Parts: sequence; structure tokens; C-alpha cells
Amino acid sequence: MTARPVHLPRWPAGRLCLIDLTPQNLGAPFHGAPIILSHREGFFEAGSSMTWISDWSQRCGCLEETLDDSGQPHLTVNDSLFRGLMPSRRAAPLIFAGYHMCFLRRLLGGPHDHPPYDLCLYTGIRHFCPWISDFGLQLAALELVPENIHLMTRAGPSARQACVETLLDLLLKKAPANQLVALSGGRVPPPPDEEPLAGMPGWRCMTSGFVFTAD
Repeated sequence: MTARPVHLPRWPAGRLCLIDLTPQNLGAPFHGAPIILSHREGFFEAGSSMTWISDWSQRCGCLEETLDDSGQPHLTVNDSLFRGLMPSRRAAPLIFAGYHMCFLRRLLGGPHDHPPYDLCLYTGIRHFCPWISDFGLQLAALELVPENIHLMTRAGPSARQACVETLLDLLLKKAPANQLVALSGGRVPPPPDEEPLAGMPGWRCMTSGFVFTAD
């Protein structure tokens, strides 16, 4: 059965949360493996750059094996890590933004009783700049915005965070937020295998399960 399209009206403004997950150790992920969740929140407004309301925060947690909707085992972050990002007492951000959103959303777990209003940096960049389809996060950001090289090549997680912010700013200049969310459910080639969590089950799956249209 074909999914019924979900129409997204224009959003003049909204709260956005940038999310990134990286393993603490090299090697294949497993149940109990330590993982770091980085996130930063801000507001977007049509025609303006992001207004950040927090610095990057890092939380440490671990991967846990659970069952998906088909009864198959898969890994998600532990419950306390998810609740720290998305506390039940507060409304969810209008958009999650992540490098590879289909995979990231599955890894985060949490409720799935409503369409995911996700802005996938990977899908958006592939749509607007298809010539960099073989590039990872850092190479894509350096290719598209080379003037930020001093921020995107620093040691530690700050370089990856700068890459994410750079790509988000680029996308918000190219299209309204609702159109970027609609594009995030589209099919693009799978991401390269040079990212920190590449190789995990679901990494190469680019199907969101929802079809969006936008003004």
C-alpha cells in the first residue's frame, strides 16, 4: 500500500535540534558499547540564519539491543540518554536535524506514532549538490563552504559540529524548512562508509516510510 502524502505548510519559524552520535571506541558497535550524543538547539526563521539558544552539549550513554516492529533485534541508545535529549515534560522540536536522519532516528528510538518532521542534512545536500555523492560529512562541508576550513578541521568533536552547522546553514539558504523536510524522505544513494557508525545494520537504508509534500 502506498503511503498517503503528508502535506507540510510553510513554517515561518520553529525550534530545531541538531543531533550527532559518535561511538567512544573504534570497532563494530554492540550491546553495551559506549556512545556520545551531541546536540545543540536553536530557532530558525524564514529568510534568516539560525539563532542558537544553547551551546553544543554532550551526553554519554550506551547502545542497547531491542526489537524493531518486525521483531528483529537492532541497537538503540539507552532510555536515559534519549530522555535527556527529549524530556517528556517539554514539546519536541519541530525538526530533528542529523547527518543521516533515517538511520539516526532508528538509533535514537522513542515514539513513532506521528510522521517524523526530520531535516536530513545528508539527503538535502545530495539533492542540491549531487556531484559530492561520494563525500562524507567533513569533505562535503569543506567542498561546499571552503572558507570555514579553520572551523571544520580542528581537533576533537568541534570540527564535526562545525561541519553540521555549515551544511545546515547552506540548506536553509536554498529552500524553506518545510521543503527541506519534504526532501528528507526522498531516495538518494546511501552514505559513504567513512562515517563513525557506518557498518551498523540500517546504515545504507534511505527509506523514511513517509511521503511528504510542501508548499
